[in-house]
Amino acid sequence: MTVSHHHGIHIAGAPFALDATRSADCCVVSHAHSDHVARHRCMVTTPATAALIRQRMGPPRGEVIALPYGQPWERHGWRVTLTPAGHVLGSAMIHVTSPDGHTLLYTGDFKLRPGLSCEPARPLPASTLIMESTFGLPRYVFPDESDIRSQIHTWCRTVLDRGAVPVLMGYSIGKAQEIQALLDGAFRVAVHPAIAEMNYRYADFGYPLPPWEKAGPDLTGCVLVIPPQAGKAPAIAAIPHKSLAMVSGWGLDPSARFRYGVEAVFPLSDHADFPGLLRLVEEVQPQRILTTHGWHTAFAATLRTRGHDAWSLHGGDQLELFREHHFSAPDTDSLRPPPPPAN
Repeated sequence: MTVSHHHGIHIAGAPFALDATRSADCCVVSHAHSDHVARHRCMVTTPATAALIRQRMGPPRGEVIALPYGQPWERHGWRVTLTPAGHVLGSAMIHVTSPDGHTLLYTGDFKLRPGLSCEPARPLPASTLIMESTFGLPRYVFPDESDIRSQIHTWCRTVLDRGAVPVLMGYSIGKAQEIQALLDGAFRVAVHPAIAEMNYRYADFGYPLPPWEKAGPDLTGCVLVIPPQAGKAPAIAAIPHKSLAMVSGWGLDPSARFRYGVEAVFPLSDHADFPGLLRLVEEVQPQRILTTHGWHTAFAATLRTRGHDAWSLHGGDQLELFREHHFSAPDTDSLRPPPPPAN
């Protein structure tokens, strides 16, 4: 299969795109985060993702094919099967079989670590693997969930004890729900209206959250959960005594607290860390690997040193032209981190 990246993933000859960010005749969408979605004339995705997109963007422009996990869908001899990606509610890895029998797995955003608020990942074998590599450097190894839970609980209690409002920032789809699940009913939790709407959809699809309420004018004794973009909103600025914390995998970077301008950063992510990326390759057993997002170039170089035919998808459409060249893994400690993902 010949694969290219141009505002989404395109497979030569396929009658659909994958995660196109511009309108397409037909697109298979991995999940509901805005950097993977556009208004397509036909969209194929999971029922939960379709509901989340509808909640966020309004009625769809074209046809929506709500495809349950594991149920094949065919168009012009091409077969698509969605399998859980473990990223957020409804997220899917996209397994494609071409008319001549070649197989491809596109991960979209994924994590193999079990989460509290979405389906666990179930990768499928494929000859070609296209994988996100957001945290594709060896230094990105996330703490255990129990450690993050303890850190967040301790911080929230400390802030509340000094009479302030703890404000935890996480994206309205996925991260915010994982934060609420980690709080585990131990606190009175108030959420931003955008998060409240997504909480309802999570409950609709079998993932109810511990007790929460929509944020009101009186936040005394509450832990407040908001999207990052709301952190500088007038309503948040008006809270007289508060402490802000970001919940992000980039919290492993020493500069993260200063970059976000917050009191604390907790390294919880809905993406795979470096060991998780390597584990995925072992589970899928592909013959060829194409990397995208984040540290895609560095991670592909690391895979080549381990004997894999691995290349960054962003290096060109026909990466096989470079197979005769010698590539060595870069000195990753000298590389600057990419900007945090937008979703």
